[in-house]
Amino acid sequence: MNLLIDLGNTALKWATSDDPESPHTLVHGGSHHFPDKFLSDWRGRGFRHVYGCSVASRDLTLSLTRQIESLGMQVTWLKAQDRYSGDFQLINQYKNPVQLGSDRWHAAIGAVYFMPKQPLLVVHVGTATTVDCVYPEDDKMIFAGGRIAPGVVLMRDSLVSGTATLPKADGDYADFPTDTMTAIVTGIVDSQLGLIERGMRVMHQHGFEPTLVLAGGAVGRFAPYLQKEFPKSVIKHNLVLRGLALRVAGEMNP
Repeated sequence: MNLLIDLGNTALKWATSDDPESPHTLVHGGSHHFPDKFLSDWRGRGFRHVYGCSVASRDLTLSLTRQIESLGMQVTWLKAQDRYSGDFQLINQYKNPVQLGSDRWHAAIGAVYFMPKQPLLVVHVGTATTVDCVYPEDDKMIFAGGRIAPGVVLMRDSLVSGTATLPKADGDYADFPTDTMTAIVTGIVDSQLGLIERGMRVMHQHGFEPTLVLAGGAVGRFAPYLQKEFPKSVIKHNLVLRGLALRVAGEMNP
């Protein structure tokens, strides 16, 4: 049994390779120190190896690597590939495939696993919001690329840091905002919805009717707005870990 890690900018998710649908989450907030109790739990489980993907800073990734190695375990950080070959094939159309964020690639693998042979718009709502287009072509699946924008919290915090008078807004969406807090929240939600609607429109223009697949740490709060606009959307929280599990099973343990 192996340990799977999804290391993001603000949180770490982990699961075992034999049960990637039962994740655990630690919010680290960018700290380079992980609690001893948290690490000791890993040591006691007797993992054979650690496989992960990281979009966190190089320093944070290196710090976690050293802490894992201090437990007597080895860690391999997996990058995006030009193609994934398993029960299905997913072709990466990025000009430089390894430049694609590892989380986006493994989320796409996970999404295709859950919803094979159909066009997908894979939306990950976290520190950044990513909107990725995946579609079938002949007997393969194509990762066609996508869009990246600041996430919900990053948008809000940028207004606080970049302006002199706007507050750190929290509240509800309104069709007609009549106070500044509500105006900010509504503007941020509309910006996120617009990004996703544009991704859907492009897929439609190319002849696809994609299923919207939602994941990410901020999806819980944002999902009601999305599901109102896209009632057939599907929430799958563990796309990255599922993608990692598939790669480990197919490539690392042939």
